[in-house]
Amino acid sequence: MAGEEESPQWLGTSNDMLPREHKQHFQRVLTQQAIRSYLFLCLGIGLVALALPVALVAVGGYDGHYSISYFYHVGETTRNILVGALWATGVFLLLYHGLSTLENWLLNIAGVAAISVAMNPMDAQQCSKGLSIHGVSAGLFFVCLAVVAVLLSKGRVKYVKDQAKRRWFKRAYTIAGGAMVAMPAIVWALHQLGGGKCETHWIFWIECLGIWAFAAYWFVKTYEYRVLLGAR
Repeated sequence: MAGEEESPQWLGTSNDMLPREHKQHFQRVLTQQAIRSYLFLCLGIGLVALALPVALVAVGGYDGHYSISYFYHVGETTRNILVGALWATGVFLLLYHGLSTLENWLLNIAGVAAISVAMNPMDAQQCSKGLSIHGVSAGLFFVCLAVVAVLLSKGRVKYVKDQAKRRWFKRAYTIAGGAMVAMPAIVWALHQLGGGKCETHWIFWIECLGIWAFAAYWFVKTYEYRVLLGAR
């Protein structure tokens, strides 16, 4: 009505605290930063996994240590490195939001399993047989990630326009997922065979392969998101 003071146009609701143009600007900035944060988190957890075996050997030595998990018993520093890396991985997977309900649940289960591996160390006897909470948790961790890699991650690749890149992503996810499944199965078999077959550095390198396959999965995912979102 004439004579009444008009409210500024940017006051849409009582909850708006910024002018519309400023609000839209900050939404764009935060969206870009959220994407970058997402990419750096994926890259970072891959780097943690990539560096873990190297750091353990650099600090704890190589001779006589036939399993990544055995470094828990080698010394206080190697124990801290191993447990810290597992906790970091577990918390990351719990906080990371998958792009579907199923993927999110599988990543959450994998996160809990990683923490369980850290909190339930392997026996000090490197050739112990039978099931353990540590071993079952490690197997569950890798199986959940393998399902995400082989069955779920490739569903997004279909949106990549370049056919060569699309085939590359599918192949990379299949290889990473297959390695993450094969690793715990082979290690378990070597332990069950006995006869000193578990006293070999083959177990250490097979476990490294599985851990580095996990790292490779997150590197591929980082690159995939950059391609899909055009992020830098």
